[in-house]
Amino acid sequence: MMTVNGMTQERVLELIAAYGAEPMGWPEDERDAARALLEAEPEAFAAALSDAEALDQALGLEAVPEPSAILAETVLAAAPDALRTRSGLIDRLSSLLFPQGIRWPAGAALASLAMGLIGGYAYASTGIGYDQADSAYYAAFGLDSGEDWVSLE
Repeated sequence: MMTVNGMTQERVLELIAAYGAEPMGWPEDERDAARALLEAEPEAFAAALSDAEALDQALGLEAVPEPSAILAETVLAAAPDALRTRSGLIDRLSSLLFPQGIRWPAGAALASLAMGLIGGYAYASTGIGYDQADSAYYAAFGLDSGEDWVSLE
């Protein structure tokens, strides 16, 4: 059994059966290796290609039906409205942060992120040292460390 660039005869036969006789319809990442194997062993694939070509031609004869007017109206009615134009700074910022529109989970996540960043920055800018912060934590949870956490020494 021959392989070319890792392509086996079985895989080429699978490609022909699944995608038809025309290599342009095959997956792009396998196309070149499959073509190389086809050129190296054309007799191994002649029957499969012949069957696939006959099926492709039969399928090509079938007319594609036009969708009914009711179906077209239903699809268009279910389609989302066109995006409105945004002009103000808040509207542009909102469209940047919420490209799919404001939704509760995304808004809640963004709000919690903003509050955490602002709270963290505000706490860091107060200049309270780690020792005092630890003492405040211990006192708040009843684990008094015995230090005077209120003093600003």
